[in-house]
Amino acid sequence: MVDEVDRIILSHLGKNARMSSQELQKILDDLGHTITGRGIRHRLQKLEKNNVILGYSVILNPNILSKKINRTIILKFKFSKDTSELIDRLAEYVIDSQFCTFSSRLSGDYNWICHFVFDSIEQYDLEINNFLNSFGKLISDFRSYESNTIKSSPYMIYEDQEMKERKRRIYEIIESLKKYDNINDRFQEIVEYIVKYFDASFARIWLVDKQRKMLILKFSAGKYTRIDGNFSKVPINSLKIGHIAKTNKPVVSNDVVNDPRIKIHNWAKKEKLKSFIGYPLSYKGKAVAVVAMFSKKKMNHHDFELFGLFSEQLSKELTGFFEAKDFLSE
Repeated sequence: MVDEVDRIILSHLGKNARMSSQELQKILDDLGHTITGRGIRHRLQKLEKNNVILGYSVILNPNILSKKINRTIILKFKFSKDTSELIDRLAEYVIDSQFCTFSSRLSGDYNWICHFVFDSIEQYDLEINNFLNSFGKLISDFRSYESNTIKSSPYMIYEDQEMKERKRRIYEIIESLKKYDNINDRFQEIVEYIVKYFDASFARIWLVDKQRKMLILKFSAGKYTRIDGNFSKVPINSLKIGHIAKTNKPVVSNDVVNDPRIKIHNWAKKEKLKSFIGYPLSYKGKAVAVVAMFSKKKMNHHDFELFGLFSEQLSKELTGFFEAKDFLSE
């Protein structure tokens, strides 16, 4: 009933229901689909007839398009002198969140309710971990319930074709690294690609030393290229970078100015940084390096997913270098 072209059209109407057929035609053309404005209007009429589009701004029928992970979350607050500011941040978060379809203040035993829609349980785990880290000072009780949607408010689907193209580009980048025989050249090219592909302000790679006590900054690209500054050596038991290496798990944030895991908030605010992504590069179940980036724009869940895919494929591609005895930093 719904093909790839329909999904692209629906996705962009989900962002802006007033988008013209000419604008949609250009987007489709950029993605390799040749279709006229008249053809787009015909598709919209068919989608309306088949009850895929129920109204404007576009209400998409989730039972037709995809199956989602629905979670209803209720929160109880702990009150302090910072409560008002933290509630304002929570309100801003739910307004901006692509996952949240409903949120409201409550009276009674609990103070807040949210409804989230995710594509996968992995997205849920990553986002909720980020949510709890961001609002831990505000929340005294957190409860999450699986829920079945009876009535759905409008939300955007992400075009499969665009996601496929972005993933294809990731694999092309990984393949292009093979032309570099030297590990240092490969790593430097990796951070250069991250800055360009993810629109990062800067990107860096730290290597874990042989004693697994320190992370050594070896590669940097973007605004900051020096590797001998304040973060040239990071203890594995400190900061977000050390946490990633120690736990072999990623850290992501769309609120670096207020995120308690990111220590230099004044610097982040001055640089107008909004998002951070950090992933381990792993070998035999342990992190041997950390790749990370900061950006001035907020990332969506697909950016986080693609960065995770990028890191996972890098770990596989660099296995031969990880096996070398002289790889780890002295």
